[in-house]
Amino acid sequence: MNRKVLILGISLGLLLMIVLIVAVVFVVQKKGANRAATGMTADQVQRDIFRASDPFANREADAIGVVRQYKVLDPAYVEAVVRARKDGRPAADLSPSFVSIDTLVEQQFLEKRFNMNFLRRGEWRALHLDMDTGETQIPDPQYEVYLDYHDESVTVGPVWIVDLETGVVIPRNDMASVFEQTVYNFDQIVENLKRPGSVVRAIISHKFDVGIDLGGVFLLHFLKLTNRPGHQDDRIIGWTVMHEFQDDFSAYFQWVERDEVRVAKFRFSWKSKSLEPRGLIAIDLMAAGENMSAIKPVDIYPKGYVNNLHIPRTERWPRDHSCRKREHRQICTAFVMVLEQQEFIAAMGWLLTNGEADASHRFEKCNEARLCGWSMDEASGELNPGNREDLFEIRYRYELNDRKQSVSFLVDSEKETITPLDKLSQWAYWSVTPRT
Repeated sequence: MNRKVLILGISLGLLLMIVLIVAVVFVVQKKGANRAATGMTADQVQRDIFRASDPFANREADAIGVVRQYKVLDPAYVEAVVRARKDGRPAADLSPSFVSIDTLVEQQFLEKRFNMNFLRRGEWRALHLDMDTGETQIPDPQYEVYLDYHDESVTVGPVWIVDLETGVVIPRNDMASVFEQTVYNFDQIVENLKRPGSVVRAIISHKFDVGIDLGGVFLLHFLKLTNRPGHQDDRIIGWTVMHEFQDDFSAYFQWVERDEVRVAKFRFSWKSKSLEPRGLIAIDLMAAGENMSAIKPVDIYPKGYVNNLHIPRTERWPRDHSCRKREHRQICTAFVMVLEQQEFIAAMGWLLTNGEADASHRFEKCNEARLCGWSMDEASGELNPGNREDLFEIRYRYELNDRKQSVSFLVDSEKETITPLDKLSQWAYWSVTPRT
């Protein structure tokens, strides 16, 4: 009797187990069907099940924490060692010190290194790099961690790759690598800091088949805006450059047009120097350059001036020119500083050409009538409240479409800084001059 009861108990247990298995299978299939009904594929369902079992999934906060607490050499220590070596002093007595990335961020280290005070620091965020797509999937411990900085409608900032399994942190772009400056990569980091300006200059120097460069296209576009009613509050924001990865850069040019921010985005390859517009605004600007007529631009450099940045400033003038004399050195230095803005000068040449075949002849007549040309004076009044002797106002006057106009700059020959003084000079200067 006991034997029969035992067999019956085992049979009932097996039956209950079979029923339980069938129920589980039914529930899983039902959930899969529901997900499929919402548009998910079988692969997506499988990935969802995989992610649920991935120990590295949904750990964005952990990835951000690893980066923020990651220790790097204190930049003050690195700079002290570099200075000691340049001065021929022993650096062995300097003790290495370390600091977290979060501490440097709070000290505005990045803003100071990249001259990014015009940017607004945003939030930290992370993206799980789930790169497995095949049937055989393994947990992915890698995350991309971003620290966002906002410049009007553009977002840039440092990006790191984080491995949660090993704790390894690797910078993905130049803004992230600047935190890991050492004595050995110091010069390379300094070189990387100059790249945004070089990228902008390469972009605006892009020449179309007709001869005009992109800087000239920008200036002609903005000149049309200044002549339209309702655009009195338009303003330039300028260029913002983001190093993406390896040789790839994104460059954004922003301006405000009737209270609306416009962004022309370009992708630039440092290695191949290739330029690619991204978005309709950038495409339209490129199309404007491609559709222009082949006309030689006006040359607005002073007569006899040699446009060669590799020779001393005083030697760029004819032998009998007054700018060769010592007593005129300061004001002539200020003048040459403006002439050295080659992209701006080229853009102004296209501005005066204005798409007209007889531009050179018209420009000669303008010069003869003394309606076109350069002038330089000591800054006075509100421009120079301290009556400094090294501040000068450099102006270019011209007549276009029967309108007399000018672009003016305040130049500090001591600090070697240039400040546009009027709306047109601001449009002209910042459309071809990087601000990063």
